[in-house]
Amino acid sequence: MTPPSMTNRPALRPGCRLSPASNPESLLLIPEGALRLQGPGRQILELCDGRRTLAEIVEELYRLFPSADASLIAGEAVSFLERLHAKGTVEFL
Repeated sequence: MTPPSMTNRPALRPGCRLSPASNPESLLLIPEGALRLQGPGRQILELCDGRRTLAEIVEELYRLFPSADASLIAGEAVSFLERLHAKGTVEFL
């Protein structure tokens, strides 16, 4: 798998969606079931609308988590999205 470019626009694949915000547990609902989201997983996926580039998502995460290490944010966000891409839940447009 080729790593995504910072100009790619991540989006949830058809049939995948986030659980309602009112749900006590953050879940990514997929056709086969659900994936439990931990840490900033929900915030990252909420930004994956197919319009924002990966670079824009990382910039927004910098604003949401100003005390976090910037290089760690970028690396972890990309790694998280790559893992979800490998599971068939996120696509890079």
